[in-house]
Amino acid sequence: MDQRGAPEFTLEAFADPSTVRDVVRGILHTIFFLRYFPSVLPKTRDVLGLELAYVPDEAIETLIDQRVNALRRAGIGVPRRGRRRRRRRRGGGGNIPSSGAGSSGSGRGQITVQFFEKRRRKTWYNIRGDDEVCWESWTIKVTVAEPRTEGERVKVRKASEATLHNTVMKAITLANSHKDHIPPITTTESNPFPYQIRIGAHPHQKDQQNAYSGWATRMGIY
Repeated sequence: MDQRGAPEFTLEAFADPSTVRDVVRGILHTIFFLRYFPSVLPKTRDVLGLELAYVPDEAIETLIDQRVNALRRAGIGVPRRGRRRRRRRRGGGGNIPSSGAGSSGSGRGQITVQFFEKRRRKTWYNIRGDDEVCWESWTIKVTVAEPRTEGERVKVRKASEATLHNTVMKAITLANSHKDHIPPITTTESNPFPYQIRIGAHPHQKDQQNAYSGWATRMGIY
């Protein structure tokens, strides 16, 4: 799958373990709402006080739920106590190093949406086939903070709300200002462009600490 020349957009998500699932789902649905071309009647869901549009398509909703759950199974957004229990069940012991500033837990991960077009190609003996070529990619960098006090919880919530609002507005701006690369629709299928959602690899522990410390400083949490 050739991805050369495909625009790549980067968005940010910041949340605590109790809201990260809804936040990431909300951003993913926003991306699909902006890049889903069949005629549908959009609906909205409340995420941290924002009414976000989503595409009421069962296949898309199922895939988003599966990938967000996979992100959490990888440990992103799971409270530290939950990670200890998982380690015990797997026989890995109960001592897990702190993944955030001070005694607070945190985590980093990323999730990427890619849209493809099908291009006809010639093979040996004139046998034809299809190549899927990526024409656009969106990566959401997820940072999860586990507040230690009620005061930190309030600050993290406010930072999450501000980040989500900015991220949604950024996605809308990018989608509206970058349209020339969208391939022509040449099929009568309900959705002309295949798509994938991939979970990114875990950064190193040091990177997780630096990420959360940076967010904490910028948002005035510590």
